[in-house]
Amino acid sequence: MNKPIRILVAVTFLALHLSSIGGIAQASEVVAPPRITYQDSTGLKLQATKAIWSSPLKTTIQWFVNGKAISGANKLTFKPSSKQRNQSISVKETVTGNPKLSTSSIIAKIGQVIVNKAPAINFKDADQKALIATLGIPSPSNVKVTIQWFRGPIEISEAKAKEYLLTTSDQGTRLSLSATYSAKGFSSLTSNSNIIEIPVMKREYIKIWEESFDLKAGALPDPTIWSADIGDGTNNAAGGGWGNRERQYYIASQAKFSGNGDLVIEANRNGASQYNCYYRGPCEWISAKYLTKGKLEFKYGRIEARIKGPAGLGTWGAFWMLGADIDERRWPWCGEIDVTELVGKDPNRSYGYLHGLLSGGAGGRGTTVDMPQGFADDFHVYSIDWLPDQINWYVDGVLFGSQTKIDKDWVFDHPFYLIMNLAMGGNLGGPIDPNLNQATMTFDWIRFSTINGVGEIFRR
Repeated sequence: MNKPIRILVAVTFLALHLSSIGGIAQASEVVAPPRITYQDSTGLKLQATKAIWSSPLKTTIQWFVNGKAISGANKLTFKPSSKQRNQSISVKETVTGNPKLSTSSIIAKIGQVIVNKAPAINFKDADQKALIATLGIPSPSNVKVTIQWFRGPIEISEAKAKEYLLTTSDQGTRLSLSATYSAKGFSSLTSNSNIIEIPVMKREYIKIWEESFDLKAGALPDPTIWSADIGDGTNNAAGGGWGNRERQYYIASQAKFSGNGDLVIEANRNGASQYNCYYRGPCEWISAKYLTKGKLEFKYGRIEARIKGPAGLGTWGAFWMLGADIDERRWPWCGEIDVTELVGKDPNRSYGYLHGLLSGGAGGRGTTVDMPQGFADDFHVYSIDWLPDQINWYVDGVLFGSQTKIDKDWVFDHPFYLIMNLAMGGNLGGPIDPNLNQATMTFDWIRFSTINGVGEIFRR
C-alpha cells in the first residue's frame, strides 16, 4: 500500500515543480509569436503586438536593429531613423523574472513590406481536388499580393489565384506558391509557401463500348457506326491528297471483315487505274478509310485498338480522331488526336501526336516509341488516356508519351470522332517501294472506357 502513495507524491511534486518556479508558470507555451506592423505609410513607425501564450504571463519588450538591442527601445512602439531604413528589425519578448523564457518576431526589413506569417497552402477539403492558400499577415494595410503557383521549380501558366484546382498532370509532383507583397512607398517582399506532394490517383477503367468486328467474311463495317470516305480528297476540305500529298484513292470495299473477328483494310495497286487522281492521271493505289463522324463521338476516356500494322516502304496506317466540329471550325482549330501512326519507313516505331491551334501546321506535339519487334508481324494495343487537362499514349499498356493543357493549342475539350485508314506515300509515308503492290492493316477490336468515371459517348 505504501508504494502507490510514494508514486503519487512524486508525481504531485513534479507537477508543482513544473508549474511554479519563483511564481512563474514554466509550462506555458507560445501560441503565437509577437508581431511587428507599420503604424503609418512612412515605414518609420513600428508597432509590436505581444505574443499569445498558453497561460497569462508578464513580459517585457526589446527591439533589435541589425541584430543589436537598441538601448531604451522597450515599448510596444518604435521609431527608427531614416538612416536605419533597409536594416533588419525584430522584437524579442521575454517573461519577467525568467530571461530564459522568451520568443521573437520574424526578422523584417525597415521600409519593406512585413509579412508576419509566411504564406501557406493546404488541401481545400477532404476530396483533395484543390489547394487553397492563406497569405499570412502583411503590413501595411494597403498591401497587394501577387500569386504564382509552381509545379516543382516550374511556373504553372495562369495559376495566379488563391485557389488552385488540381489537374491530372499534378499527380506525383510537388506544388507550392510564391507570393509577392507590394505597397506604395515600401519595397516589395516575396515569400514562398510550404510544399505539398500530390498523391497519384489510381485509374479505374470501365469499358462502355466496343467494336469487335465479328461479322461474316466479306462484310463491310457497320453502317450505323461507320461511314466510308471516298476519293482522293479533291472534294474534301483538305484537298487532293488529303492535305498530305497521299497517293491513294479511297473506296469502301477495300475494308472488309475477315470472318475471324478482324477488319482488314487493304491497299492495292490492282484496280486503282480505273480512278482518276488529283495528280492528273490514273490513280496509283486504292485503299479504304472509315470514320464515325456524325454517328458516334467521344469525349475524354480511354480509347484503344488492337492493330496489326502495314508492312512496306510508303505505307502509312493510322488510328486517329478529329474534332466533331470540323465543318464549323476547320482543321487544326477542331483538333486532331493521333492514337497511333504506323509508317512503313519506320517499321519499329509508333507515333503519338496532337495537332491543335498552334501546332497543327508545325508537325504537332507528341512523341514516338520504339517497338523492337516491329508493328507489322503481330497485333499490338495502341491506347490513349484522354482527360480534360492531359493526354497520355500507351503501347501494349506501357506509357510512352504525355501532353498537358498549357496554352491555346489545347482544343481537346469537345467530342471527337474515330478514323481508321491506310494511306500510301504522302508527307509522312514517303516514297513508295516500286515493287510493293499490296499492303494491309488489320483491326482486331476498338474499345472505349471511362477513367474514374470520366468519359462520354455521343450517338448522333
